[in-house]
Amino acid sequence: MDKIKAIITSKPTWVVLVIFSYILILGVLKWRLSPDLTTVFYLFGGLFGVYFMDLADLVFNIQPSPFRSVLFIILFGVVSFFVVTSSGSMFASGLVLSLYFTLLLLQAEEWQENRNLNAWFTLGTTPPSEKIQMWIVLGTAVLLVTETLLFIRG
Repeated sequence: MDKIKAIITSKPTWVVLVIFSYILILGVLKWRLSPDLTTVFYLFGGLFGVYFMDLADLVFNIQPSPFRSVLFIILFGVVSFFVVTSSGSMFASGLVLSLYFTLLLLQAEEWQENRNLNAWFTLGTTPPSEKIQMWIVLGTAVLLVTETLLFIRG
């Protein structure tokens, strides 16, 4: 229980507020002030998505984390797109949108600190040029915006 409490308190408050604000704004845009029970599931999924990777790292205890890798971001992009466009589960949609936004923030933080994503290429691949890495971050952002728009319209 102490480890879970440490995970919850270790995430910077601004990160939690930004991600949950994103989830709330999407909820308002989707349900237009007429929420129903699925809205609650969506919000819980979004909140769970904020901490999902940290919990997965705790459970699997693999270093370096396979969840902070380019391979994961590509595979998760495919899965999250499928969930947002095809799943009827609002919990799952909230979870993947929140988790994908978290991944984008982690990439942006890495880029801001190091001007590269070299740490995201630890699963046996050589990091490409910084220009290609920048395109990966932009691709992540474009896919998140696309999924966001599809979620709101769906």
